Amino acid sequence: MKNNIIRRGTPVLLALLTLLPPLALLSACDRSVDEKLSAQASAEKSLEISPTLFATKFNRSVRDVLEDRKDDNAARMAPLYAIDVTQLHKGGEKHTFQTQVGPAQTSLMGSLAKDGDLKTIGVLLASRTEGARDEFFLCAETVARIVTDSDKAKLPDQLKRLVNNAINNPGQRMTIAVGQRLLSAEIIQQGLMFQVERSQ
Repeated sequence: MKNNIIRRGTPVLLALLTLLPPLALLSACDRSVDEKLSAQASAEKSLEISPTLFATKFNRSVRDVLEDRKDDNAARMAPLYAIDVTQLHKGGEKHTFQTQVGPAQTSLMGSLAKDGDLKTIGVLLASRTEGARDEFFLCAETVARIVTDSDKAKLPDQLKRLVNNAINNPGQRMTIAVGQRLLSAEIIQQGLMFQVERSQ
């Protein structure tokens, strides 16, 4: 009698055993899909600041950077670097941030995440003049102060070292991590690009 029960249960047992490998694969696929979705979601992580708020903070912070540099003309110079908040998207692409500031017309540019906040923000040095270079470092330091928690006393040296490494290694993107932010510098076709994004 016992043998009959085992024999009758054997096809059911075999069927269950043959289902185990595909079930294991499905659970592995689910994990793989979850990992891909998680990576995609983290790729959309923003700097948690809207373009308008960034522009407002930039306009205040550029004066602080000039004053910390002991620039006697800080009060006179700061307005030259002000971002016109009302012109941020005029005639531009809605998924990007782009504006120009200062006498050398230094470009500030970035991309927006799906939530509308800045995903990246950068400064482009497109001219080789000394004035343009000074303006680039002023804007890069101001940007880094706004979106990182870096020690503002160490920031100028960090930026210069990062930029020098990029200049000495053309074609390579040089990076440093500052908290949850990734600062990078790279020689691109248009010039030297400094950028801040959220580290993954």
